[in-house]
Amino acid sequence: MIILRVGVAIIGFGNVGRELSRVLARKAEILKAEMGVEIYVKGVVASKGYVALGRDWRKEILDLASRYELGDRGFLRDSGDPLELVDLASPDLAFVAIPPSYTTGEPNLTIYRGLLKKGVSIITADKTGLALRYDELFREARRRGIYIGYRATVMAGTPAIDVITGLVGREIKRIRGVLNATTNYILSLVEKGLSFDEAVSKAVAEKLAEPDPRIDTEGFDPSAKLAILVNSAGVKISIENIRRTSLTSVPENMVREAARSGRRVKYIAIADMERKTFSVSPEILEPEDPLSNVSGNYNGLSIDIEGEKILLTGPAGPAWRTAGVMFTDLISYLNQRQRLEP
Repeated sequence: MIILRVGVAIIGFGNVGRELSRVLARKAEILKAEMGVEIYVKGVVASKGYVALGRDWRKEILDLASRYELGDRGFLRDSGDPLELVDLASPDLAFVAIPPSYTTGEPNLTIYRGLLKKGVSIITADKTGLALRYDELFREARRRGIYIGYRATVMAGTPAIDVITGLVGREIKRIRGVLNATTNYILSLVEKGLSFDEAVSKAVAEKLAEPDPRIDTEGFDPSAKLAILVNSAGVKISIENIRRTSLTSVPENMVREAARSGRRVKYIAIADMERKTFSVSPEILEPEDPLSNVSGNYNGLSIDIEGEKILLTGPAGPAWRTAGVMFTDLISYLNQRQRLEP
């Protein structure tokens, strides 16, 4: 069997990056046996630096993930530039799992642009680059023949990206969704009597919300996902084109009263594809609305197309599921590489 050798780097060693490292270590032999692909992780970038890996990378990366979780950072080489490892290791592919940065886009955009300039393909769970500069990044990737996989950016555990790209060229009227599971949890606590402040604090404490919960409660996260969906459907927008209304703008007693009457408040992302208007805001949904029962760690998507409606619901994270979706993108990348190999 012809062996395709692929070197990769992992940029971001938080929960998703560590889970991804375990997935790659566990499935490397399967890739070799079933696809004729020898994959090896050349290095890892964390928040305080990076580490290059050797031939026994599977054992090394599992050890590093365990040490990192215990607070050990002593194995990292200090560096303020995540692309330094890319220069050192020269990977074919980089997995990107770094925190979002929607206000400035940095350092995320610099990382994406740097990877593309160096000819490195990308599989990402971070929404920043595509939410802000989808068209720019994909145009450059096409010019250089580079793969970008981004299934993990929207409804990670559910194939929303596959569904929306499968509709390109058809008459999509409207995209409407519950795209942020954290706000489901916050609203459920408010329904039970907690204040918004108490509910948000609990979500942060339980690591269901971002360390900066405004990413969820001010609509940045669902807006980023909506921007990616709309671009994937063929309409060029940025997160900057989406009007955001804070989750906490709705009175707490209204959330509780809606629940008592059988209705539900949900944080709804809407793209009116005909009028080219895009928004994220809290809405009171009637019981018959298919999105009204999307709760817990689930997301929901409703697509109006050609007089019909497509409904998709399924799980979002957590980290292990997001890592698994990034592995799905890896399979797509490898299939593409093998088709192009002489």
